[in-house]
Amino acid sequence: MINLSRSYLDLSKDEKAHALALHRESIVIDSSVVAVIDYVAENMWLDDVHKGGLTATNLTVCMQRSFTEALKELMEHNHWAERNSDRVAVVRKAADIGRAKKEGKHGVMYGPQDSMFLERSVDLLEVAYSHGLRVMQLTYNWQNEVGAGCREKKDAGLTGFGEKVVERMNQLGALIDLSHTGDQTCWDAIEQSRDPVSFTHIIPRRSAPEKPGGYAEWATRSTSLWGSFVEYSKQRGKPDDMMKACAEKGGVIGVTPFFAKKAGKSTITDDTLDQLDETVDIVGVDHTGFGSDLEFPNSVTRGCFIWKNPDRIDVDYFTPMDETWGYGWLEHMPNLTMGLVARGYSDQEIKKILGDNWVNLFKRVWRG
Repeated sequence: MINLSRSYLDLSKDEKAHALALHRESIVIDSSVVAVIDYVAENMWLDDVHKGGLTATNLTVCMQRSFTEALKELMEHNHWAERNSDRVAVVRKAADIGRAKKEGKHGVMYGPQDSMFLERSVDLLEVAYSHGLRVMQLTYNWQNEVGAGCREKKDAGLTGFGEKVVERMNQLGALIDLSHTGDQTCWDAIEQSRDPVSFTHIIPRRSAPEKPGGYAEWATRSTSLWGSFVEYSKQRGKPDDMMKACAEKGGVIGVTPFFAKKAGKSTITDDTLDQLDETVDIVGVDHTGFGSDLEFPNSVTRGCFIWKNPDRIDVDYFTPMDETWGYGWLEHMPNLTMGLVARGYSDQEIKKILGDNWVNLFKRVWRG
């Protein structure tokens, strides 16, 4: 039975030991991370995910770039993976994730959060696929040549070019991601796609916080880009019927902590579990996963700033009570597993949420 009120902090010593053992043996996947390749910080990121017991992550690449820039970025990531082949494996098939787990490596998937780099050529998608692209978000927040993002006031749905992109992604075996995509464009993609689609990092619209908390609050204070937090959290959230349609097609929804933190004193882990419980209530445990949407370059910048300016904590940057995701460190990922144990999920259900659901989806879409 799911316990909606119990915190991961309430686990007994034996329960905590069981949760940590379960975390170690599970395939753990983060379906959305903005990592970094700059020949310095990537090693910090790699140490972080290994410490957190993550088996694989979907890395944001090729964002709002020309195709030449996007291809160069993919190649840089592949060169980095080759140089670190003792710790990193590029994931091209679902079986690569299980292999990475057995070999003690971290699997990296390439998943642009925008399709602008295609420059109106579906053939360029095939080139990117040959260099490792396996997931692609159709749009980011704004209108592009494929369709509308969630921040647009008007959404006319998939364009003619967008329909060709969906078709080619199905042909290649690339997973369609609709996390930042506008509602009508989402509906069109779900209807047209032969394969399952995904929301790699969202929360349910019905449970989007009405007041800002945590990182999203800081982002709202710091820049006018996001506008109203409440408005943006609703735009980024997805309605029940759309989430159910995604699940009915065989897709998986990754729950993100980005909007989860409630105002006031609460742990972001428990607030994230609240959103995860809501997602399970809507689509079931077989279609629920986790996608942090953490930006590691910002984590490094914030960490350095606070190291030099400790008095500015909670002024320039926030510090969540359990420090799980505050500056984007995934070393505390076992807290999520402890939270799932505290909420009463079975071991089998926890393994599904942590990674098995994503692996099953990748098997279907990537066909191997």
